[in-house]
Amino acid sequence: MTTAEQESKETLRRILAALDGRCNFKLEAGAGAGKTYSLIDTLHYVMRNRQKYLPGDGQRVACITYTNVARNEIIRRTDGSPYIFAATIHGFLWEAISRFRKPILQEIVAMPSWSSLLEGRTSLHGCDVSYDLGFRGIEENTIHLHHDDVPALAIRLFANQKFRYLVADRFPIILVDEYQDTPSGLAEAMLGNRSATSTESTYGFFGDHWQQIYDRTCGSIDHLPVEGIPKRANWRSSRAVINLLNNMRPELPQAPVADAKCGSVTVYHTNNWTGPRGVRSKKGQIPDHVLKQTLAWVTEDSCRRHGRGSGSSVQAKVLMLTHSSIANELGFGGIDKAFKRNEDYVRKNDDVVAFLLDILEPTCAYFADKKYGPMFDLLKRSRPRMRKRSDKSGWVELFDEINAARNKGSVGDVIDIVLNQKYFALPRSIVSRQRNWELAHKDLVDAQDISEPRRLVEYGKFRNVSYREVVALHRYVEENTPFSTQHGVKGAEYPSVLAVFGGWNLYNFPDMLANFPRRDALSDEDRKRFVRSRNLFYVACSRAQHDFALLFTTELSRGALQTLKEWIGESNIVDVQYSPEGAPI
Repeated sequence: MTTAEQESKETLRRILAALDGRCNFKLEAGAGAGKTYSLIDTLHYVMRNRQKYLPGDGQRVACITYTNVARNEIIRRTDGSPYIFAATIHGFLWEAISRFRKPILQEIVAMPSWSSLLEGRTSLHGCDVSYDLGFRGIEENTIHLHHDDVPALAIRLFANQKFRYLVADRFPIILVDEYQDTPSGLAEAMLGNRSATSTESTYGFFGDHWQQIYDRTCGSIDHLPVEGIPKRANWRSSRAVINLLNNMRPELPQAPVADAKCGSVTVYHTNNWTGPRGVRSKKGQIPDHVLKQTLAWVTEDSCRRHGRGSGSSVQAKVLMLTHSSIANELGFGGIDKAFKRNEDYVRKNDDVVAFLLDILEPTCAYFADKKYGPMFDLLKRSRPRMRKRSDKSGWVELFDEINAARNKGSVGDVIDIVLNQKYFALPRSIVSRQRNWELAHKDLVDAQDISEPRRLVEYGKFRNVSYREVVALHRYVEENTPFSTQHGVKGAEYPSVLAVFGGWNLYNFPDMLANFPRRDALSDEDRKRFVRSRNLFYVACSRAQHDFALLFTTELSRGALQTLKEWIGESNIVDVQYSPEGAPI
């Protein structure tokens, strides 16, 4: 048995000892240590000894995750056991509090976020509570909760000891994956600032506070009464990547597994760029067209250094800071400029974007592949009327027209075609958006009379964008490109990674690196900024299995470069040179 395997066995032994002693615990482990593996191991053991850990009728282990993807993975790896309640944090909290309607209504009255909607009401007696829509509002006799209301209400209810007893009767064991991402104050409320007792749930927290990258989350819980269980092995990364992580974080050293590859870490910086640099949100960053050329050059140089040809099947995952940077790289920058919030087009919060990406693009692909059954199912037309030859030729002519507009036209051209055809119905929201935009556009209605003036302005801009940008965006959101944001890959791993660190007002990586030697002497405010940048940097640095490259598109100070030299050695730092014309050489 290898050292790493022995450690995994010892970790499970300590977890089970904590459960047997009804002691709350925290498994703190760095990236790649196998936290989820230990969590699954724990669940399997509890299921094999169910009568011991779940003696009451209907009792289950609650396993709280941060994402639906993680929840589904736990369900899959535990064969969908009915004795495990796996859910996202919001799903679990709603399951825990939803049956307590009266206390919920009492707490809503006292919440500042509801004051404007309640308009002075001091009681919601007799109202129902719903969490179906995810937005805050009062409709007739029903109180609709926002996503943020659920953890806020749970914190208030968990502060009540009787409520914790009732939760424990259903869930004697509650395991929290990625604990650092739970809402601030929730862990304190769940534990009640006490050690586990026979009448309350036993909690196990699995995570790493250095991977806290979201606002209003708890981060470290070292101040709480939990037994610490460390896990030191790194099952993911090469020796070079692990050396970088250990130099960055010596207080939690990791050890490579026996068959870990040597791997590589290379830093590329752009200090030699003498041309203009960005301002505002791109402060200090090389121009977008120079970044595009530099990315291509770094990719080629990295392949050459590691003995891979440019056509290698091992394509590096490229991690960028923002969706806007990726939009410029992949060719949907016009869409990014059309929308104020990138969540509207990346997460498809906008109805028109959702229709184009989820309905029209797959429909066109099905038609091209002659997969008519799935196409009609997607269009909710399982029995299309094909009574005469013209019906069939009409569908062909329609898609010929759509595809011509997709290739050479604008978003508006494509939308107009699908709005004016008779073969399938469009969502009501699309028809309504077009109608309201036309009215406002023709000055028949003042834009202020429309319920969503911002949406209409964005819709007008979106219509003018080349439809080819929608095709590019579709490839990106379906993960058919090597690009992702650094926030979007937490928990993932890739054979080779290239992380791009640029300028953004929320993060300052050069300052973070320069301040590393004196991090403990920073003021509280400077410390917060340092930790925010450090944590995202750590997440990006810990995704690679073998080779990792870092490209800094803002200038690095002497102090920042010195920190990097101490971490990876001067020979692994490349100063990108530029020709008089501005091209990397």
